[in-house]
Amino acid sequence: MDDRQLTAGPLAARIFEGDLRCLTYLGTEVVRRISYPVRNLSWGTMPVRTVSEEVGPLSYRRAFVAVDGGFEGSFEVTLAEGGAGLVADLAITALADLQVMRAGFTLLHPIAGVAGTEMVVVHTDGQEEATHFPQQISPGQPARDIAGLRHRVWGVDVSITMEGEVFEMEDQRNWSDASYKTYCRPLAWPRPFALRQGARVEQRLRIALAGAGDAIASLRTGAKVTGRMPAILLAHEDGLTGLDAALPPGVGLLARVSSRTPAVRLKVLRPDALEIVFAGLDDLQMAVARCRAAGMTPARVVALPAPYLQSWQPEGPWPQGARPADAIPVLRRGFPGALVGAGSLANFTEFNRSRPDPDTCDFATFGNTAIVHAADDLSVIETLEALPHVFASAKAIMGPKPLHLGLFSIGMRSNPYGDGVVENPDAARIPMAMLDPRQATSFAAAYALGVLGAAIAAGVESLALAMVSGPLGATGTPLARVIAVAAGRRGATVRVTEGAGLTGIEWDHGGMLANLSAGGLPHDKPGLRLTSGGPVASAARGMLAPTEVLLWGDAG
Repeated sequence: MDDRQLTAGPLAARIFEGDLRCLTYLGTEVVRRISYPVRNLSWGTMPVRTVSEEVGPLSYRRAFVAVDGGFEGSFEVTLAEGGAGLVADLAITALADLQVMRAGFTLLHPIAGVAGTEMVVVHTDGQEEATHFPQQISPGQPARDIAGLRHRVWGVDVSITMEGEVFEMEDQRNWSDASYKTYCRPLAWPRPFALRQGARVEQRLRIALAGAGDAIASLRTGAKVTGRMPAILLAHEDGLTGLDAALPPGVGLLARVSSRTPAVRLKVLRPDALEIVFAGLDDLQMAVARCRAAGMTPARVVALPAPYLQSWQPEGPWPQGARPADAIPVLRRGFPGALVGAGSLANFTEFNRSRPDPDTCDFATFGNTAIVHAADDLSVIETLEALPHVFASAKAIMGPKPLHLGLFSIGMRSNPYGDGVVENPDAARIPMAMLDPRQATSFAAAYALGVLGAAIAAGVESLALAMVSGPLGATGTPLARVIAVAAGRRGATVRVTEGAGLTGIEWDHGGMLANLSAGGLPHDKPGLRLTSGGPVASAARGMLAPTEVLLWGDAG
């Protein structure tokens, strides 16, 4: 599906893969996305195919049908002639009895110019509430029972009304999405819910825009931050990765085990950092004893009850049995001298919803996947905008305690929100899948360099950028080169630069540069370009294609 542009005076929007993207007014992004997913029982987006499309000067209409034939629908957006707003209409008809978690409009608000600012929520009874978009990432819903919103983005007044359903908002930065999300229906309502054959969902959004905007405030200028290169690790988990190859020089091992990990596997593990998943405290003590018997002496260790690999709302109810904090004294006795951590073995979301007590642990941990809600290239790159917010919120929770983080990857290692990751036999770009087609390409290398830049700026002490092997591995890929270069400079002072679509990490005699824009960008460094087709020598003047990485100086 082509990338289309709609324009009306000061108002412009992209139509990309059937959704409205990047709604701007006087050049200021005021809405990031309008989509209309139907979510299955594991919160995966049910795929659809386009039946027809109509594009006019001020309008777009798409008819679609579910790939499995379960529903059909239409999406239509019309821009006001003077550019003062738009109307979006959605209709979905169930062609069979369906059990779904969500069906309807999802509206994404950008975080730039929005985080921490005031908003007015119009509730379904007509009452208005003055509140604000959270600055620190909210573990719960910052607004509920929404029929309308009013707020300002860089001097642009935005007014939104919703019809056909009750909406609420969540802080999508929890999952590294660079947005706040207004969605239907409320999570407190019973779910899944039924759409009986013939049932029809009809919704409308009205967006009104006004004001002169503030072009100076909305300009993004280049930034340069000095920090230290964190320790780089590769993650290992029995069943997901093997250990048939030596780790690259300077790269540490982050191993996840349980009391059921075979002894023969434990004996070959020499982890720098250890994660233990356990059922109860007796089970944890057994796992600790087996790890010690296998000769493990990790520098850092953290343990989590298995039910906490799933996500729970901040208000609970919480699982019965051992709590995460109960593991800390067991680990201190079992691994004397090791740093004992707390946090999440899934995403920042779960860390934020079940916050550790910084007084009881030595460090905090959590991981991240870039494709919880969307998996297109633009959405994945946008997650890099949210990572500084993620790290800042974690540091606000933990105070001076260091961040030793888990796996940061594009693909999903485990699914805290359903029964498992989404199967992806066709290696497509789909949310919540472990197998992602970009893992072996320069895209994953460029994305990892963006993650690394944000981690350096935040003072992160260690993190894993891939698994040892398997679908989330890096062996023989451009990502492996980035990992090797970064690991060789552990603890070194480096400079992180951002601007004009380029993200760089450089030092006195070399550096790495990634093009995270949608077009080719010039560079002036001789070195080695990491492309999806393999490394290519690069002259001092040339072009860096989208998602390519340039290694220059002693890095190349």
